[in-house]
Amino acid sequence: MSLLKKLFGGASLDGMALATSTEKAEYAQIALLADFVQPRPLHDAGTQQRWSRTLPRSYTETLALLQKQGWLSQRGAEWQITASARPFVARYEERLAQEKAAVRPRVRKALAARDTSEALEIRRAYEARQPLGKALWTGEEPQLSHSALTRRILFLTHPLLDGLSKEVADWLKLYAAEQHLWGAYWQLPDSEVPPAVQEALARPGLDGAEAAYWRAYQLALYVENQETWQRCKGGDHVRRLAIVGPDDDYTCAQCRPILGKQFLVARAPELPPAGCTSIRGCRCRYEPVLESYE
Repeated sequence: MSLLKKLFGGASLDGMALATSTEKAEYAQIALLADFVQPRPLHDAGTQQRWSRTLPRSYTETLALLQKQGWLSQRGAEWQITASARPFVARYEERLAQEKAAVRPRVRKALAARDTSEALEIRRAYEARQPLGKALWTGEEPQLSHSALTRRILFLTHPLLDGLSKEVADWLKLYAAEQHLWGAYWQLPDSEVPPAVQEALARPGLDGAEAAYWRAYQLALYVENQETWQRCKGGDHVRRLAIVGPDDDYTCAQCRPILGKQFLVARAPELPPAGCTSIRGCRCRYEPVLESYE
């Protein structure tokens, strides 16, 4: 029986079949249910429109259908899945975990071969299969220059890599490139960080795995900052750059005075500052200041 017949003919839906379907319009209904595992209000208007473009029916009609199936309940302003929906929502979430585990090594392999264009195509194909065009764990939609920036990381030479062996530096650049490619940053477990890397980077108060995370993050951030500066320097629509970033216990005396300040593009201080002493490294970034014209 076709999905449309099920929807319009009044027959009960098969939740497990929808959760394992290869048709986006079908498994999108279970993906929407998965957003209500914890009690929550309805999505904002913009997100509702995005769901409506993927679902067989509108967002509102789909919620009514799921409620009629006994899979979704409403209490006041909050909605939550019912016990009967949990098995196939769990199966859908297991499927997502399997797809993530399968796609990450493919991207890493392409990056190891320094084929950032192929890596980005793999990411885009993976995200295109998500109901809203983006996975929960990935970053914002990549710009056209994204793979070129990722490629710069793989060929980077910078004082951030001084004193490291080629093997350690190459591993760090691949780690940074992978996370930049996905637009998301995560700390690897100790078992996935080579002992040589941990030994080279560990510091008092910072173990090897955490140190690797922050050093890789700094490499990706440096490339992004350089791109922002070059783009603004070569244009006529931005005259100033603001320095933004966290101001916390890990912010050093070199970075704190410039946070929140604005500078002419040509006079913006170089990031990271040469004297940064933060145990996590500099986390400052350039942010273009758009001019306002009356």
